[in-house]
Amino acid sequence: MEIYSGIYDIVSENLNNAGVEFEYRKSTFLKEAGSHPTEICVRDYLELSNEEFMEAMYQAAMKRLPEEKVRQFWSAKYDLSREAFQKMFLKALARSSVVAINRITFVDNPYFEQRKGLKYRAMGALYGLTDKSNLREFGKKLPAPIQKIIRKVFL
Repeated sequence: MEIYSGIYDIVSENLNNAGVEFEYRKSTFLKEAGSHPTEICVRDYLELSNEEFMEAMYQAAMKRLPEEKVRQFWSAKYDLSREAFQKMFLKALARSSVVAINRITFVDNPYFEQRKGLKYRAMGALYGLTDKSNLREFGKKLPAPIQKIIRKVFL
């Protein structure tokens, strides 16, 4: 972790010299650098403040930083106790279709047992199919007569 910390410091300094702020907090960067892509050890994140916890866990689960709308929503809850906030945020993440589709699991989670199994993964896949771009790609792979029928019914 010392190496990753040094890399962060160098990049952050270079960005500051260029007049740009680093998007990641150091705690978020360091947690993500040493983590498994689909298994997130929740115990590693428990010592973070509510704001840092939200950003780091969101990055670990969704593989991107939270949008401004998400930040604003959760910032209203930063005054909750650490345990209450973490439990609420983790439950929201666990219900996410992105987590289900990508089979991300929260290990060493002291707050609740995450859903598992075929039904949970199937529901995640169904959420993924509701994305119009995915449906279009799926429709293009169907035979032409079936595409024609679908166009008549839905368009």
